[in-house]
Amino acid sequence: MSNPGIRYERLLFWAAPITLAACAVFVSMAGYNTYEDKIAANCFDAAADVIKDSSRVLSDEWNDVKLDQIKNKGRGILKFDYRAAVAKKLIYGIENSCWKRIDTGGYNLERDPSILIEDFRSVAADHRKQPIKMYGVEIPDFAVISLAGTKIQIAMANFIQALQVALAPIMLLWLGSLYHTRFREITAFKSHENILAVHPHVINVFPVGYYPDLRKKSWFGSRAPYFWSIYCFLIRTFLVLCFIAPATGFYVGSLFYQPIFGYWTANFFAGLGVTVYAFGVLLSEAFVGLKHFKGEGPLR
Repeated sequence: MSNPGIRYERLLFWAAPITLAACAVFVSMAGYNTYEDKIAANCFDAAADVIKDSSRVLSDEWNDVKLDQIKNKGRGILKFDYRAAVAKKLIYGIENSCWKRIDTGGYNLERDPSILIEDFRSVAADHRKQPIKMYGVEIPDFAVISLAGTKIQIAMANFIQALQVALAPIMLLWLGSLYHTRFREITAFKSHENILAVHPHVINVFPVGYYPDLRKKSWFGSRAPYFWSIYCFLIRTFLVLCFIAPATGFYVGSLFYQPIFGYWTANFFAGLGVTVYAFGVLLSEAFVGLKHFKGEGPLR
């Protein structure tokens, strides 16, 4: 059976690439979902989709309006308010913030549906041409992947979303392995008295020495084992946080910007699972209890 301390140390090294991947996902998700130009582009694309879905009805209404204009020779006495019909479709079909952007932008809605769709697509394309810059990092629109000498372009938004989905089981596997390996390591060394039996990785911080008999009653002296245990526990949890907090924070933070496959339920359980395991890794340090290793120095 392999030494759990060595395995735990190797798992800690995985914090670097996992944190880097989680950071890339967070920055990209935040950029695509908070950058002003991308928000505007998504709004106009959504508006174009709503008009396209209702194009048959709106085309008939537009034709009726044109005939009504010809018959009445003026717009002031039209029987049908075409702009209100288009606005109603948009109000119920897109988010309220998107509708306000279109309404306050002074866009002419009294046009043929096909022209409206083309115009909205054109405005969305103009906004998407602006590069995304987040924290000094410029995010491209497409990711290029080479497979067997063939270059494949994938929309960066879809690529980052796929990476976010893939990170969920990776994070659970990594944090779960940390927890179970640490639990086995603690169980193993609790039966040893010599510190040399413990693998010297950075998390293994324990009191080493002996507790001499008290010559007189002392509140502080009698509770020295508890104080040493709490002190070392805080150091260990801080060190563990340095390894797992960045990756966990970046990944859970990215879930607030982009739901997995558009479903907040999967989003919630992915974040919950990662958070629970992260807390489990921290709380596993409490299993050490009042353990100390024999040494020559007095601990009180």
